[in-house]
Amino acid sequence: MLALGFSALAGMEIGALAKQEMRKLCSGPNPYVTAALAERHRLQVIYMAVRRSNQAVSLTMNVGARLPLFYSAIGRAVLVGMQADEREEMLQLAMREHPENETVIRQGLDEAQEDFARYGFTTSFGKWRKEVNGIAVPVEALDGDRIYGLNVGGPSFLVSPEILVSEYGSRLIESARMIGRQETG
Repeated sequence: MLALGFSALAGMEIGALAKQEMRKLCSGPNPYVTAALAERHRLQVIYMAVRRSNQAVSLTMNVGARLPLFYSAIGRAVLVGMQADEREEMLQLAMREHPENETVIRQGLDEAQEDFARYGFTTSFGKWRKEVNGIAVPVEALDGDRIYGLNVGGPSFLVSPEILVSEYGSRLIESARMIGRQETG
C-alpha cells in the first residue's frame, strides 16, 4: 500500500514539473501545437497532463486520453525508454492481443528505435491518426521504476513534420532534461 502511495506521489510530482516545460513548448514558433505527459497502462499511454495552444484549431486531447503504445509518438517514446526485457514483454503482449497487426506492431517498434537513434526523440507522422503529427521523448520517473512520455504535436495541416523536427526536437529534448534535473535536483 505504501509503495502504491509513493508511486502515485511520484506521478503527481512529475506532472507538476512537466507543466512548466509544456507551457514553454507551446509558446514556440507554431501556435497550433499541443504538449502532453503520459504514462503507460498495458498497451496504451494515458495523458496525465496536457497543455494546448490558445488557437481555435488545436488537438482536443484531454487528461485521461488514451493513445496506442506502438503507433503514437508518445507511446513510442515510452517504448524506447523501457528496459529491453520490458519492451519485449510489451511486444509479445501486443502480438498476442492483436496477431493480425504483427507486421505493423513490429514496424512501429523498429521505427521508434530508429527515430530515437537518429533524432533523440520518436516520431509519428500520420501513423496513429492520419491528421495528427507528433514527436516525443521518454522521461524517467523520480524513483526510476517508470517511464513517462513527453510529446508535442498538432493537426497535420497546421503542424508539419519538418517544423516538429527542426523547431521542436531540441526544445523537447531539453524539456525532458529539465524535468529530470528538477526531479533529481
